[in-house]
Amino acid sequence: MRSIFKIWMLAGLVSFFMISCNEDEIETYSGPDAVNMWIGTTRDSAEMSFLALGPTLTEYVFNVELRIQSVLKNEDREVKINLGALTTAVAGENFEVVENVTIPAGETSVIVPVKVYKKGLADIEGGLVVELVVGASKDFIPGVYGKMKLSFAGDFPKNWYASTTSDVGAIPYFWGKCTKNKYQFVFEHLGTIDLKDYAGWNYTPIIAMQNELNAKLEKYAADHDGEYLLDDDGSKMWFSAGT
Repeated sequence: MRSIFKIWMLAGLVSFFMISCNEDEIETYSGPDAVNMWIGTTRDSAEMSFLALGPTLTEYVFNVELRIQSVLKNEDREVKINLGALTTAVAGENFEVVENVTIPAGETSVIVPVKVYKKGLADIEGGLVVELVVGASKDFIPGVYGKMKLSFAGDFPKNWYASTTSDVGAIPYFWGKCTKNKYQFVFEHLGTIDLKDYAGWNYTPIIAMQNELNAKLEKYAADHDGEYLLDDDGSKMWFSAGT
């Protein structure tokens, strides 16, 4: 019995040390080599309006970061950049971006500049879109975030605009008709011309933002001796169904 007990004890100790050794092993990435796209902390889209820049600026650069999901290798590797189906801008006319990018040996990321141009944008409602898509190559496949949608505009749209749908839903019934002055006020408040977070027929976020915008208008008037901001036609700016 003592011999059997010693054997069981020895087997238990061996198992314990094997488990401890396995826990101490450093895991390395073993999946396919992939590339993801980022801008800052954003992983799928970014946008801008030339209205937010100085009037003399005629171009803007989106700095898109390519991050590899791979073990480091002591060799340069190539990433292919394609244009996706959402692209409405014309390469060489509205924007410029390289088609092939090199990830230097030992590096995990690289910045790809996408230059967009202001010329002609004022006449394009809703602006233009460049969709970048990581293409399959001998070195990489697209990662989970292998696409990046870049939206850029030169003026405010003539109608309330959402990138996700052609129908902004209930927005006009609570915010009123779209005017340039109203859109500028919304842009200054939200930092975007894209109303995708409010588009649709869920009244709750639309009404909440309506209240925020009107409260800000009230504060402006209180700070300026009762003078309200004016709409395009010279009337008092206000967000409601009848304005």
